[in-house]
Amino acid sequence: MSLNQSGRSVVQISQNAEYFLRRASEASHAADYLHALEYYDRALATDPHYAGAWHEKGNCLDELGRCDEAIASYDEAIKHDPYNAETWFNKGLILKRMGRESEAFRCINHGIDLALGR
Repeated sequence: MSLNQSGRSVVQISQNAEYFLRRASEASHAADYLHALEYYDRALATDPHYAGAWHEKGNCLDELGRCDEAIASYDEAIKHDPYNAETWFNKGLILKRMGRESEAFRCINHGIDLALGR
């Protein structure tokens, strides 16, 4: 993994991971979140440092109402790409729904700051 000029992580993913991510995306778009999770897990088993897959897995878990697991997935995405505004924002939205408002607003505000380049 390396960082580009903006400080964001750049990851080359394997063909296997790319295949599983495509399958996961297709399943997600069909609202088949359980199968999508299986494909995200297979992609992450191949390329565990791919923040985008962790982010999308978090989205699936959120759709399934598995909030704690979604937050853990977003945290893993943030660990690999701390500059992804959408991941911070999505994590904040779940925290807000869980009643963890101060933590939620910190995450949401951080995501907004990143999106605005602050």
